[in-house]
Amino acid sequence: MDEISESVNPEKQALGRRLKGLRENFSWTLSEISQATKQIDPEKEGVSKVSISRYENGDSFPGYREIKLLSQAFGVSITFLFYGDVPDPYSGWEFSLDEYLRSVIKDVLIEEGVVEGESRADREHKKTLALRLVNGRRKTFDPNQMDEEDLIEKEKIRERKWKDLGEMADKVDQGNKKRPPKSK
Repeated sequence: MDEISESVNPEKQALGRRLKGLRENFSWTLSEISQATKQIDPEKEGVSKVSISRYENGDSFPGYREIKLLSQAFGVSITFLFYGDVPDPYSGWEFSLDEYLRSVIKDVLIEEGVVEGESRADREHKKTLALRLVNGRRKTFDPNQMDEEDLIEKEKIRERKWKDLGEMADKVDQGNKKRPPKSK
């Protein structure tokens, strides 16, 4: 009886569903999320795709190091991975139960169209789409495989950045000229 109850642990399964859901939202394979954790990990070990698969299937819990790497790779809090909580980044540490329930009710009212505004789910969806767009634009950089077209594109980007920096500096200078001198 203990073997059955231990093999079907609802907490492990809930964590696994959240991990798999995040991975699917990013359209990442197990190998891609494993690679992402290796890039974040100072030791460059990351989390293996076998381990991630075991976590997703609810076979085991990740350790602190793995949870930290996975939460950083997905850009979510550790509490989200364990509990599904999405804390408001603008709230204080003293987030009361009252405030939490109000935010949940407000989100439901927004999603049902009763009140205007942007729900937490809408914000999360926008964030996911933006991260997918960024991920789609990423290119692996190998300086040995750059052809002439890549070098020209890189130079154009560098020139645009310098031009933008120059324009920003001009705006700052103009703003400083408009200010009256400080009185002593």
